[in-house]
Amino acid sequence: MAKRALDAIRHRAAVPASLQHPHPGQVADPLFHRCRPFFDARDLVQVKYEMLRAHHVDRGRVVEVARRFGLSRQTFYVTDAAFHTARLRGLLPDRPGPKGPHKVTPELARFLRTQHRAHPEVDYRALAEAAATKFGIRVHPRTVRRVLAKRLFSPTPNAPRRRRR
Repeated sequence: MAKRALDAIRHRAAVPASLQHPHPGQVADPLFHRCRPFFDARDLVQVKYEMLRAHHVDRGRVVEVARRFGLSRQTFYVTDAAFHTARLRGLLPDRPGPKGPHKVTPELARFLRTQHRAHPEVDYRALAEAAATKFGIRVHPRTVRRVLAKRLFSPTPNAPRRRRR
């Protein structure tokens, strides 16, 4: 028992929390019990991959497969879509939190850029106030700075975007 506890502590220390299965004890797939050193129920990426394989290759039903791997049906469908879009990278968790500005619309970004080009001496706070007056949307001056610096909602639609790490 002491060896198992020590292994669990080592695994938690070595693997980021976002890559650990939240309920490894619920993984009931035989592979994770027969081939213990290789198949690790605590490894969320491996569990998700094997869940997709069990459905697509072994033709298991989604409900049964999700239950067998200790995950929900919703997690299965989200993982399946992410895998088809980004292959193995899709199995890795996304960064938490907002993925972009939720108040900034393309029209607001265009307005901010136009105002900044016409009056470069105006600071970000004044631009934020002008946006609040015109659109009724209050944005932080830092958001204005980010919109102008990162070219969010830029006029070139297919401009490559850097992926944050």
